[in-house]
Amino acid sequence: MTESWGQFKSFEGKKFKALDPEFTAEVSKLIGGQDLTTCFQCAKCSAGCPVSDKVNIQIHEVMRMLVFGLTEVLQTDMIWLCTTCYTCQERCPQGIDITDILFGLKNMAYRKGIAPLGYVTSAKALYDTGKLYSPTEWEREDLGLDDVPELDVAETKKMLDKTKLRKLQEDM
Repeated sequence: MTESWGQFKSFEGKKFKALDPEFTAEVSKLIGGQDLTTCFQCAKCSAGCPVSDKVNIQIHEVMRMLVFGLTEVLQTDMIWLCTTCYTCQERCPQGIDITDILFGLKNMAYRKGIAPLGYVTSAKALYDTGKLYSPTEWEREDLGLDDVPELDVAETKKMLDKTKLRKLQEDM
């Protein structure tokens, strides 16, 4: 696959850096990561993945990259385009919590400033307005909906500050 649907491009022809055992150890500490090395590459996870034709690397390849300590895994579309349907996790004969590992990888990537622009923009919108999307008046009118009541963003900001969303943005 030479192109991908997401922001990140194919790894075709890319030379990877040396293996990083500390990265593998760090991933092993994520929720679900303790079972990481039990993956034997059966690819049942990738075979059931609804976004497998949209990503630059399959989920079973992500798992192998993690075992090998390849930090480039944080630059894959898979961690951002995963729909969190848990199909990979349900299909895994080893019982690896694959989706949970992907959540952890997404957090690691975000902290390192690796995130699709839309994700960062959405996080900022959520913090500033308390909404991911603000429909226009005519959209609501077309649907016969009442005006949206004003939202007290202070509570949303308090929650997001407590979860350190702003800190993650500032680190980028």
